[in-house]
Amino acid sequence: MGLLQLVVSPLDKKYSTKTPMLERLILFFFLFLLSTSICGQTSAGTLDSKADFDDFSGLPLVKKYGGVSALKLLYDLKDKQVYYINSKYFKYHHEFCGFRLEPNVQLEQFNRINYSNDPRRKYLLANINYYRSLGIYALEISPVDLMTEEDLVFLWNVVSKSTFIKTDLHILLNNTRLQSMSSSLSQTVPLLNPSDIYRNLSYQAISKYKSCGILHFIDDLKQQQDEINPMDIIVLNETPLVLPQVAGILVNEFQTPLSHLTILGQNRKIPVSAYKSAFKDSTLLQLNGQKVCYTVMSDTFKLEEAKKIKAPKSNKRKTALKFDLDVDSLISIENLNEKSYKYTGHKACNFGTLYQLSQIHEFKVPESAFVIPFHFYNEHVNTCQANQLIEDLRTRENQIIRNDSLKLLLGNIREAIKSAPVDSVLLKSITDKVMRNPEFTRMRFRSSTNAEDAKGFSGAGLYTSKTGILNDDKKTFEKAIKKVWASLWSFEAYSEREYYNIAHESVYMGILVHRSFPHEEVNGVAITKNLYRPESSGFVVNAQLGNENVVKPSQGITNDQFICYPNDTENMYKDKNTINIITQSSLNDDQLVMTEAEIQFLANQLEAIKKYFIRNTYTPKSYFDFGLDVEFKLDRGNRDLYIKQVRVYND
Repeated sequence: MGLLQLVVSPLDKKYSTKTPMLERLILFFFLFLLSTSICGQTSAGTLDSKADFDDFSGLPLVKKYGGVSALKLLYDLKDKQVYYINSKYFKYHHEFCGFRLEPNVQLEQFNRINYSNDPRRKYLLANINYYRSLGIYALEISPVDLMTEEDLVFLWNVVSKSTFIKTDLHILLNNTRLQSMSSSLSQTVPLLNPSDIYRNLSYQAISKYKSCGILHFIDDLKQQQDEINPMDIIVLNETPLVLPQVAGILVNEFQTPLSHLTILGQNRKIPVSAYKSAFKDSTLLQLNGQKVCYTVMSDTFKLEEAKKIKAPKSNKRKTALKFDLDVDSLISIENLNEKSYKYTGHKACNFGTLYQLSQIHEFKVPESAFVIPFHFYNEHVNTCQANQLIEDLRTRENQIIRNDSLKLLLGNIREAIKSAPVDSVLLKSITDKVMRNPEFTRMRFRSSTNAEDAKGFSGAGLYTSKTGILNDDKKTFEKAIKKVWASLWSFEAYSEREYYNIAHESVYMGILVHRSFPHEEVNGVAITKNLYRPESSGFVVNAQLGNENVVKPSQGITNDQFICYPNDTENMYKDKNTINIITQSSLNDDQLVMTEAEIQFLANQLEAIKKYFIRNTYTPKSYFDFGLDVEFKLDRGNRDLYIKQVRVYND
């Protein structure tokens, strides 16, 4: 018998053993004989058992949930025949149709007619999905499909009568159009809401990579941080704010697409997944301290025994960032250009691009915007002598410094920055600038460094933004400025720059200033690529009511998450409001916090921004694979769309 290979899956645990060649040949011959059964067919007219479903099913095209098996079906309206399609042979409905029913059918025509309510429609198209966490089978039509309620109920009847599922078959309400039918549909068929699926998931793929290392359960990251080494694959019971250098991460909390952990995993290209039962899984616990190879896949993760593991290569060469300290006055937002990042930082520079785009498109950017360039930060750290502390830290870079000692040194730098007064001339210039527009006196001071929002290094969540209010004794402009400057030397920011070998002495802090949004109706983030179906149209959006954190929501709170599609270009989404719902806000009674029209308007504005950036950004990626990370708000009252930040999405 060959070497035992332990494979751990949160959804389908199994032990597999490598077998000798003769046994494998016998097994292959046995499988060949079985190929004359249902698993060797391209389609079937019935599904008589779960085994039939398992033989025909595969992963869904849109992998928005883990633990899902999907089987395609097609109903021919003319011949009154249902076809359950074998996923081993056909990836798309159109492929099967061309093979079996219409050899010369064109994709564009097929999509235009068969996802519409056109009377010329020939086929009803759907998936049967099995959600393992719920033990439920559900009929799902594409969110772009305009199938009538009558046809949908008819199709449900056809499927329930021709499969073993019978009347246990649910209909998935995966878009707003179907959800508007829920009252009438519920009188006839069982329904399934996306939020019910999301709440009951046990697994989430976060960063789909593979690495080998030593599995290490961490009960308290703060207390155990010094015992973690770069070859560890750590299992965590909470989401970390600071991520040490590790080979992989398994966490028991689900993440949003732009959470700090998600961004770090993607940037570092290490495997990261969420498994709610990680600390309860006895099989997983038995591997603590063992050498393993860890693979994150869309549907599950895998841990295999590893004989050897290699230490990661250490790159000691530091990268010096570009900076310009000569610009010594406040900069109006309309005066920024693509080279301004050298003295304003990337966030402010990208905001300047958003401002220019807002002049020709239909979104807004926050008013009263200007930038405090690097020059003033540099003057301040020299005046308060924080520069001496920074130099002292730099001279110790080749020494091994314990985390507690490093935190103390960084704390001293921050305290020096915050304890010294800001130049009075600068403060007067800022006050004068704000007073030019008396409508906005509550201002947001936002970090804008040359080590943030850059291609290849996001720096998301590493630095601080603060609010300052004109003529307020507590929330002064000066306090806000100093706190933002000081955040350049937080332990989190320093550690992440260290991981990327960025020369700290070349890092400078600018500040983007604009009016704040104390009472927004909705805040959200969007990624202008389809994370759940590669090389396909669609933007992933997280949104929430008010100012609830949309990247790291409070305990027990779920945000909206959906895929939306621009509809102003010639494709199957043209003139349709298409929304593929993943989950809905727990603060809004499991309803979307934006209207269908607002979501469609957002999708079209995001498309305009993306088109500009892909034309002006050097990237080897295709249009569909290129993404932007965008932050937006709907203002109180008129719910105007404001785009407040954009950066290249690094994955």
